[in-house]
Amino acid sequence: MTNPIDEESEKLRQQRLARKAEKEASRKARAERKKRTRHKHRQRRYIERHKEELKAKRQAATAERRQKSAANKAEQELASRTLARRHLLPYVKRMMPGYEDGWVHKDICLRLERFLKDVEDGKQPRLMLQMPPRHGKSLLASQYFPAWALGQHPDYEIISSSYSGSLATGFSRKVRTQLRDPAFSVLFPEAKLDKDNQNAEGWLTTKGGGFVPAGVGGAITGKGAHILIIDDPVKNAEEAESETSRQNVKDWYASTAYTRLAPKSGVLIIQTRWHDDDLSGWLEAQMRKGEGDNWEIIRYPGIAEEDEKYRRKGEALHPARYPLAMLKKIQLAVGPRVWNALYQQNPTPDDGEYFKREQVKYYPYGKQPHLLTTYAAWDFAIGKNETNDYTVGVVIGLDEDGNFWLLDVRRGRWGSDEIIDQMIDVQRTWKPEMHGAEQGQISMSIGPFLDKRISEEKVWDLHVEPLTTGRRDKQARARTLQGMMQAMRVYFPLGAPWLDVLVTEMLRFPNGKHDDQVDAFAWVALMLSEMTTPRLPRARAQKKRSWKDKLPQLVKGKRRKPVRRNHMTS
Repeated sequence: MTNPIDEESEKLRQQRLARKAEKEASRKARAERKKRTRHKHRQRRYIERHKEELKAKRQAATAERRQKSAANKAEQELASRTLARRHLLPYVKRMMPGYEDGWVHKDICLRLERFLKDVEDGKQPRLMLQMPPRHGKSLLASQYFPAWALGQHPDYEIISSSYSGSLATGFSRKVRTQLRDPAFSVLFPEAKLDKDNQNAEGWLTTKGGGFVPAGVGGAITGKGAHILIIDDPVKNAEEAESETSRQNVKDWYASTAYTRLAPKSGVLIIQTRWHDDDLSGWLEAQMRKGEGDNWEIIRYPGIAEEDEKYRRKGEALHPARYPLAMLKKIQLAVGPRVWNALYQQNPTPDDGEYFKREQVKYYPYGKQPHLLTTYAAWDFAIGKNETNDYTVGVVIGLDEDGNFWLLDVRRGRWGSDEIIDQMIDVQRTWKPEMHGAEQGQISMSIGPFLDKRISEEKVWDLHVEPLTTGRRDKQARARTLQGMMQAMRVYFPLGAPWLDVLVTEMLRFPNGKHDDQVDAFAWVALMLSEMTTPRLPRARAQKKRSWKDKLPQLVKGKRRKPVRRNHMTS
């Protein structure tokens, strides 16, 4: 039992200790406040004694930061000016803040820079840029490139033409405005407008150069050109479809525009394609015949038809402005022929020399007959470079009446392994009875690898039939296919993603740039024609049921009990 007196004493002791600790904490707090106060007083006295000195240090530090910032800005400005003088795209961005560029505009600017360099070196460059409408080609090539070129060469004469004189004059005004801009004078102080010759319909520089606008078909007499720019010589579909209008443009180019060229000058054509025989198409055909200039032709399709340097197959050209979904809507709205011409830069001929447009019969893509025997044929071209031909595989279905149903086309620039991958995929997808391929060096080089892959992938039903050309050229090999199409016995899948390119190639055959798809298609037709009896599909006859087929049902069903008969009642 505890003593109450001891408990009270302990309680009092704890209270004394608490009061003592509280006093100690209060003492320390007062001491800390005094210490801070003394520090503030000392700091204040120091600042008062050195106020002018500290102010001078702060001002010096601020001046140094401003000086460094100004020096950095000056360096950045000098670098910006140097870039704008040397390269077209930095010049455009400097003169047009907020310009939204894509990879295609960078590529165009690089090609225009090389074009100007070739003019300087006297190489007589000939450049075609083909691009869908409203993608910024005229802004770069007809407005900013001429001003940038005159900035570097104020003695150059430039002729700019378009389908109308008013449009060309509009380009002239925009180029002239740049030369009047003080920002332009900062970059190119030597390039100045002649005070007495500043008319929008033709103006000069103080160095003797100048800019002359002209409508396609109009006169350009008395003028010369170091650079001839032709921007969209075709106004609309009506002019493009008129043979007379197309011929007038060709005559104007040959007799008027071309004769204005100075020695070692360059020609630049920027165009949205309208027709297979428009100015660009005609000049390209002349080049293939060896009768015209050697052109560098750059096509920018709205949607990539194959893997390119800067984008993959199926991607949009400038998605920031025209995303893929919008291009798909345009494609449905304008139809295949306008889409191929204006947006894919691949106009389809009105008619063909070897195959005719009316011979192309269609069926809905994916709605082919069920009873088909499939065959495939290949035209090989090993290599991934842009200069290589395409490897093409064609798959057709043969119905019971002997009609061809085109099912699939594989086309690309592939190496050996990729070609074999395509062949195996075709076999697994369509199950062809055989794959026809020309018996030559390329097919022989693929053969050993193909046998190995067939064994590895266990695609035992893939059979390659070697085909021989004999003395037949491409046109002779295509006679069988031509005859089938004349008999209207070949059906093409309307809506297939590869169909437009195929039909265009067929209508251009044998004078087109490419004929790989026609070759593969012709091979499969020739292969079937030379077979003794091509296997035709037949509907399976219903098998007559035998007593063996009824056994499971008899076993599962209830057995009837035998009726017992009394021999006495029989």
